[in-house]
Amino acid sequence: MATPNIARPSTPVPPAGDPPDPWTALEEKSTQLHSLLCYCHGNGAPDQEDAGPVHRDNVFWLASELAKEVMDLIQVCAPREP
Repeated sequence: MATPNIARPSTPVPPAGDPPDPWTALEEKSTQLHSLLCYCHGNGAPDQEDAGPVHRDNVFWLASELAKEVMDLIQVCAPREP
C-alpha cells in the first residue's frame, strides 16, 4: 500500500490579514509568470507534449491570467502623470 503524499506550500504562506502591498504582489506575480514561461518553453521546444492539449491550454490560460494580473498591478504601482 502506498503512503499518502501530503502536499504543502512551497513558499511560506503570508499571515492572514492585510494583503501584500502592490509592489510585492507585482514582484510575486511577475516571478511566477517568468517561471511558468521558462518551464513551458525554456531555451527550446517544450518538453511537455505528453501532457496533452487540455493541460497545455490550461497552462497558457494560467499564463494569460498572471499576465493580466501583472498588468493590473503595474497600473496601481506606476506613478500617475498629472
